[in-house]
Amino acid sequence: MRPYIKKITLAFVMTLTMSLVIVGCGKNQAKEAVGNENLLAEEASPTPVKEEEIIILEEINEPELKQDIADQYDLPDVAPHALQIVFLGESNLDAHRNETGISYIVGQKCDATVYNLSISGTTAALNMQDESGDREKNKARSLVGVSEVLAGKANIDNIGDVRAAGIMEGLNVEKTDYFVIMYGAQDFLQGIPLDAPEYDGGPDTYVGALKKAIANLREAAPHADFVLCAPHYAQFFDEDNVFLGDGNILSNGHGFLFDYKGKIEHVANDQNGIFLNAFQDLGIDGNTVGEFLEDGVHLSEAGRRVYAERIAKMILDHEMNHYN
Repeated sequence: MRPYIKKITLAFVMTLTMSLVIVGCGKNQAKEAVGNENLLAEEASPTPVKEEEIIILEEINEPELKQDIADQYDLPDVAPHALQIVFLGESNLDAHRNETGISYIVGQKCDATVYNLSISGTTAALNMQDESGDREKNKARSLVGVSEVLAGKANIDNIGDVRAAGIMEGLNVEKTDYFVIMYGAQDFLQGIPLDAPEYDGGPDTYVGALKKAIANLREAAPHADFVLCAPHYAQFFDEDNVFLGDGNILSNGHGFLFDYKGKIEHVANDQNGIFLNAFQDLGIDGNTVGEFLEDGVHLSEAGRRVYAERIAKMILDHEMNHYN
């Protein structure tokens, strides 16, 4: 169904509450593990846009994602490495598990054993709007749910038969040096509140979910550091490929994609994490989308390499600054 879009004033945005229906991009998955430069800042201010530019999004279909999964990278490296890095995220991590994938490139550059626990189509928050009707599975596959499994607070069987579940069975989480957390785009697309007071900032919100997951992961791996990655710049189109807006002007009723970037930056500051401002610092913008994004939302091979190289540099800089 073609989305219904209307322009409204900023005052109306602040009072509007809406639900967003989206086609998830979950894919069949199985077993894999391939293998703080402190850039923290105060929480970003709201997106500076003109009232007439604000667009409220009622419905949009997420672009179908091309997957590049190679079986030769499904098993953990057997050779010992200096670092263990665990990736937690959505489709930009899950769909590319070969030599072009973010987790693989980071593992190579950091000489690390990498465990990619990402699950396509998932949110950081406990999103209960699951089209399949399996609310418990949807909850378990969120960042909060996966973190509970890693902390021994939830049964791994709740996650279901996905690639991440098989990988977790071979992971000694306590040995993790870095958790790389890449959530935000799906939380925006699926209408997850930022940190609305009526939700008490709990795991049903983006901020509450990030904080809850970090607390769980710190219990599981007390010595680990965290790399928190903001959602990158994105553009959105309807089913007829008509441009709807980008992450600066298209609202889901709770905020812009840029506001989700601001919230994870605030959490990184609050939690003493390493923050990657992927929205502004990777060179992905309206002029470079053709090079770095496949469809306005998902990273191209060039985009994944830029993203991975920045993460690797931040981890290596942190190692040099804090452990040498």
